[in-house]
Amino acid sequence: TECQNYIRILHKKPDGRMYVCRTNAFNPTCDCMSYTHGNLILENNQHEGRGRCPFDSFKRSASELVDGELYSATSMNFLGSIPVMMRSLNSNPSFIGMKHVAEGEENPEGDDEAAMEYDSYNKLDVSRAARVCKGDLGGLRTLQKKWTTLQKARLDCSLPESKLPFLIQDVFLFCPGNWNTCVFYGVFMPQG
Repeated sequence: TECQNYIRILHKKPDGRMYVCRTNAFNPTCDCMSYTHGNLILENNQHEGRGRCPFDSFKRSASELVDGELYSATSMNFLGSIPVMMRSLNSNPSFIGMKHVAEGEENPEGDDEAAMEYDSYNKLDVSRAARVCKGDLGGLRTLQKKWTTLQKARLDCSLPESKLPFLIQDVFLFCPGNWNTCVFYGVFMPQG
C-alpha cells in the first residue's frame, strides 16, 4: 500500500525550530519540530493544517515563512476545488512557488491556472505571477477579506511553432544585493 502521510511544508523558524505540515492521510496537520543532540523531536502540539498544507501529496502548493508567519497557497478542501492563498482565489490555480522580498514587503507567487481570457472548447492553462503586500489586510467596507494590493501578470513563454504557452514548474529567487537587484528564475514545460 502507498504511504498516506507526506511532509509538504518544512520551514525553519526564527527560534531555530522547524514548522512542519503533513498530509496525515488526507487530514492535514501542522506542528513544530526541533533538532537536539542528533534527534528530531516533534513537539506534539498539532493544529489544523487545512489551508496551509494540501490534503493530497500530488496536489501542488506553495508556502513561505515570513517574520514567523506562514503564507501558503494550497486548496482548502479534500477535492482540491477551493484554492486559497490566505484568502480565496478564482480559476483553480495550481500553485508553484512563493518567495518573500524583504525590503519590498511583498510576497510574489507563481501559479498555473485556466485562462479566462480565451473562450474555447478546450481548457487552456497559462502561467501567471502574482504579488501582494505583506501588510495587506483588505478593505474596510467594500473589499473586506479581499487583498487590495494583489497584482497578477500572465507569463507568456513559448516557441514560435507552438501555439500553446509553456507552464511554469518551479521558481527561484536570486538576490545578490538589496531587493532592487532580485531576479526571479522560472522553469517552464510545454503543455501536452
